[in-house]
Amino acid sequence: MRAVGRAVLRLAVRWSGLLMAAGLALAGLWVEAAVAMLVALGQVLAWRMRLPRGWEAAASITAMVAALSSYLHLYERWTWWDLPVHAALTAVVSVMAAWMVDVRWCRRASPRPWLMVISGFLLALVWEVLEWWGHQVVDPRVHIAPADTAGDVIAGVLGASAAAWWWHRRSAAGPSGPVRSPSRSARASSDSASTRLGAGRSVR
Repeated sequence: MRAVGRAVLRLAVRWSGLLMAAGLALAGLWVEAAVAMLVALGQVLAWRMRLPRGWEAAASITAMVAALSSYLHLYERWTWWDLPVHAALTAVVSVMAAWMVDVRWCRRASPRPWLMVISGFLLALVWEVLEWWGHQVVDPRVHIAPADTAGDVIAGVLGASAAAWWWHRRSAAGPSGPVRSPSRSARASSDSASTRLGAGRSVR
């Protein structure tokens, strides 16, 4: 039963956004369905990037909370709710960005915390640019007041910094250098063994 529960939880973490998007599309709520597709994209990316399970779940849940907050108009009801959502969402996305660069591309054992902070800052700026574009092109009701923009960026940087601190705290004892691929390690071991065998034959 415990294994079945874990399997169901993994399915929810990885596919709940797509299921929600399909339901909203069937109901004719196309804008909401598009937002849900962004949630689904984040869930699939976190899964396929092989993030640690805890961070994968955090990314999935945070994206879902951000979308549901929009559907339920929580940003309008609670003016302060925007800041913790920005902080949490930027935190998990900055981890994903740093993981993609360091682990998937540069073959490091773990993403560097400072890269998470920089990623969070850049992502927060990009998000504000998209909000400005949405205000100008999509819907003038999108809020782009200067104080709101500055608060969102600060919240995003604080969230990314908290994620970087937590990651560093949890993995301080682990390796941080480049990771050698298994194939190279296997070739190196094979070459070393061949050299030893060759040396033994030459002695004989």
